[in-house]
Amino acid sequence: MKRILLLSLFVFSNVAIAVEPLFETPEDMEPTWVDDILSVFGADGEFDETKAIDMSYLPTAYYTPEKKFGVGLLMVGLYKTDNASPEEQPSSLVLNSFVSMNNSYGVEVENMTFFNQGKQRLLLELELHNEASVYYGQGIEQGDQDSNHHEFEEQLYSFKPRWMTEVADNYFIGIGADLIYASAGKLELVETETPVDSADMLPNNFSSGVVVTSIYDSRDYRLNATKGWLFQIDAGLYHNNQSSSFSTYDIELANYIDLGSSAPGLIAWQVQGHFTDGDVPWNMLPDLGGSNAMRGYIKGRYRDEQMMMGQVEYRLPIFQRYGMVFWGAVGSVAPKINDLTEELLTSYGTGFRFNIKDNINLRFDVGVGENETNFYLNVNEVF
Repeated sequence: MKRILLLSLFVFSNVAIAVEPLFETPEDMEPTWVDDILSVFGADGEFDETKAIDMSYLPTAYYTPEKKFGVGLLMVGLYKTDNASPEEQPSSLVLNSFVSMNNSYGVEVENMTFFNQGKQRLLLELELHNEASVYYGQGIEQGDQDSNHHEFEEQLYSFKPRWMTEVADNYFIGIGADLIYASAGKLELVETETPVDSADMLPNNFSSGVVVTSIYDSRDYRLNATKGWLFQIDAGLYHNNQSSSFSTYDIELANYIDLGSSAPGLIAWQVQGHFTDGDVPWNMLPDLGGSNAMRGYIKGRYRDEQMMMGQVEYRLPIFQRYGMVFWGAVGSVAPKINDLTEELLTSYGTGFRFNIKDNINLRFDVGVGENETNFYLNVNEVF
């Protein structure tokens, strides 16, 4: 549940940055009164290992064309399990909740716990929301037509547990489950304000599946890597209550290059593909847009049975907790894999970064698509 938000507070504070910043922080610089305020919320930019879980609580405000104005609460917690080594990255708990003036509301929880000095991992993802969403149909041609703009209330309940174990150096295999319920209400064609039968176009459905995961992960920090590689393949087999079966295949390749003494900052790049086979329900079709893939497009505008995209970011720590990013992306959706190169979408943008706790950032991004511009705020980097 990636929110398009307005950050409620930007502040200065002292923090060590892993990669070379544009401007060094003076060693004798004293904390400001703003630092003192943030410390009350636990957002001191550091991780206290002596606590069972070191939490930060940040109120936020946001706006989207669909959900209008709203407020939320962002909670970030870091902790270590028994026998964790000092250099081991901490486990994390991230909770993002919101409620808006048009009665959209939701909560997303992501919890990654490292066991046995990182050799086993348990990932729990929970998402519950009832929010305004858009539907244009399938394919880029349908998404390009403003006359296809439908708005509806999407109700989603999703639970995704994953267990992973290391079988070789930095290589993990895992197994998990997906339980996903989705419904669409009050479907309306925006151009004519005409109600549409959502049961016919976007039927309610419940999908359950088993997912097998293969991961090579040499990143130094999962939530905000500065070096290393990620190569992940997920294969899922699902059954839907509409008496249909389908499968999904997800691939992600990412690399992080610290520019070191040659230049401040780092280069991060990612390629991801989401492919399906069978009778896939509307809510599980791969899509472009939102705060993670092709920022600049409304999530759900472009969806189809297959998707592939790539993005490159230049991440630049500037001073103290402040940083910026600059990125470009290209991607496509299509009914068949061979058609993915026929028509490409592009986006680009920039964003601000603010460190709230031990390499965990708030991100405020402005993404520009070919026909629209959107704003995003969330916790953690995009990839």
